Order: sequence, then structure tokens, then C-alpha cells
Amino acid sequence: MNACVWCGRRLGGVVTVSQLWRWGPLIKSAVCAACQTRLTPISILHCPQCGRQQTDETICRDCQRWTGPPLVNHALYVYDAAMKAYMQQYKFQGDFALRRVLQEPLRLALARETYDVLVPIPVDQATWQQRGFNQVTGWLQTQPFQQDLLVRASHKDQPQSAKDRAARLRTAQPFILAPHAADILMGQRVLLLDDVYTTGRTLRHAAAQIYLGGAKAVTSLTLAR
Repeated sequence: MNACVWCGRRLGGVVTVSQLWRWGPLIKSAVCAACQTRLTPISILHCPQCGRQQTDETICRDCQRWTGPPLVNHALYVYDAAMKAYMQQYKFQGDFALRRVLQEPLRLALARETYDVLVPIPVDQATWQQRGFNQVTGWLQTQPFQQDLLVRASHKDQPQSAKDRAARLRTAQPFILAPHAADILMGQRVLLLDDVYTTGRTLRHAAAQIYLGGAKAVTSLTLAR
């Protein structure tokens, strides 16, 4: 039975007129109509620097407190109860089938970005052994990316999800450049890809290393903010 990967309900077989006229095979959705509306897209009113949804388009207080080069982040969805439930099931319980919920929205978002090299945020070895996949690269389909960042072998810390804001901001640099990363990054516009922007600490650590590799510009995209 063709079922929704999120709720398990049977998927309908209705074919639209536009699908009939489209050249090529029909693309079957993995998500039912109800689950497609569970997540809340970030509206046009958001912080222009981090992507946080708000009532205006001014730079939010969190971004105003950062020092150093600004990092522009675009985000797709609000990190609300529905998104937290999704991340819990996909990321922490390891339900790999749920990657399909956000693959198409991410594909469309990446098509709107301007970049030369896509660099996903890596996971450490312990996470690989426990979960078996990187939740970020799981959302990618045919989009090329470079794993130019690695997690330091000596990095031993509690998960970011278990930290409060102050502890997140104190996190030491967890990343190093992969061997020969500079050959790929030199003079390039790099787009970092991560799951959730919370304080921005992880992405700024990543951006600092990417700049060390010779990139001329670094921006980021996250699924949630």
C-alpha cells in the first residue's frame, strides 16, 4: 500500500490535469495532503540576517548581539511544535523515511540560492554509529555537495539539543577542514546547509573554517528557525 511516510495514512491516487499534461513520468508524493500542511513556512516578515519569523523585517536582537562578520541565513519553516515532532522522529529516533517530507521543499529552496559549493554541516562519528545517517544530507536528492567540514576527533560534548542558549554560545570550535578542502573552496561562494538555526553558533563556527579554506563568501540555509 502506498502510504504517507509521516502519518501512515493511505495516499490517494488522484491525478491532476497539470500532471497529465506534464511531459515525463508522474511523480508520486510520499506525503499526504494533511501532513504537507503540518509545518509552518516562514512568512515574508522575518529577520533579514537569520531568517527568524517576526512582525517586521528589522534585524532581530539576537543578530544585533553577534560580533564579527554577519552571516546571512535563510530558513524555510518555523521551529514550532510540529517541526520539533518531525525532528524528533526523523533525527533522534532515526526514521530515515521521513527525509522525503522535506526533500522537495529543500530542492526548491536551493534553486533560489546563489552559490558555487554546497557544504552540509557534518555529524560526529558517535552520531553516525548511533543513527546511521546525517540528517542534513538525507534531505538532498541529486544536488551535488562537498563534505569539506569534519568534526574534530577530540570533540566530546553533549548534543546541541540538550544545551541552553548560554551553553550553546560557549561551544568551542568543533570543526576542521577536510583534507584538500581549500582546493575546492578557494574563491568560491559557499552555502552551508543545516537543519535548525537556534543561536547561530554552529553555523558561525562552520563559516569561520570555510573562510580559512579561502572561500570568498559564505551564507547558510536551514530547514527551520
